[in-house]
Amino acid sequence: MGQKPLFLVSNDDGVHAPGVRALAAAVRDLGDVVIVAPHVERSASSHAISIHLPLRMEQVEPNIYAVEGTPADCVMLAIRKLLRRKPNWVLSGINRGANLGVDTIYSGTVAAAMEGTLHGIPSIAVSTWGKAREELHYESAAKVIRMLLDRPDVLGEVTKTSLVNINVPNLPFEKLKGIAVTSMGRRIYEDEMQEGTDPRGRSYYWIGAGGEMFEDIPNSDCVMLDQGFVSASVLRPSFLDEQGNALFESKLAGVFDQAFRP
Repeated sequence: MGQKPLFLVSNDDGVHAPGVRALAAAVRDLGDVVIVAPHVERSASSHAISIHLPLRMEQVEPNIYAVEGTPADCVMLAIRKLLRRKPNWVLSGINRGANLGVDTIYSGTVAAAMEGTLHGIPSIAVSTWGKAREELHYESAAKVIRMLLDRPDVLGEVTKTSLVNINVPNLPFEKLKGIAVTSMGRRIYEDEMQEGTDPRGRSYYWIGAGGEMFEDIPNSDCVMLDQGFVSASVLRPSFLDEQGNALFESKLAGVFDQAFRP
């Protein structure tokens, strides 16, 4: 018999977050599952890696490891050093809070999945959106991921070079309206930076408020999620704008040739 599939599970909410445990539980009967996640919350750490600090890892439970580093660190360390074989999947989440539109640039959840993609491993990031202090339906997001993994014919080609970013409304599964493949939306952060004064009289600025509103862009992840649909977007590990590159090349051609002639 062949080896069981290996699932590497990570997140940016920390190794003890309920979402990462729910995600691991959802796929445990499909194969071997190893959780490698930050030892504390590392939300909005983007794709940072720790090149100036050592990475320290502790086993907190069987097949569960806490890393003093970023989500991208966790996936890189797991693939390159911890695991004895290459994972079949990298799953990141279930994040508390949506990763929509430009949020994907800042998201440690998306970055952990992107690190898997960079290593040639099919990867999925998954988040669920609830209001502050609202109990989250992690089980709904977990069931969505399980449904997708049960259909390799759907995910197969897409995940060879890109990751799939999933956002699930905070609803019981039976109230979800379906899965929509979406474009990137635009959340509105009018008051995203709060200013205050600490007890010592020093000014401080706090990033992260706001973001509840969004532009009404048809078929965008923000709009479809708000309407009760699971949002699915395919993201690739490249900032290259092919159309912009081609336009720039056409404008640049020959313009500065004289300056570079010997």
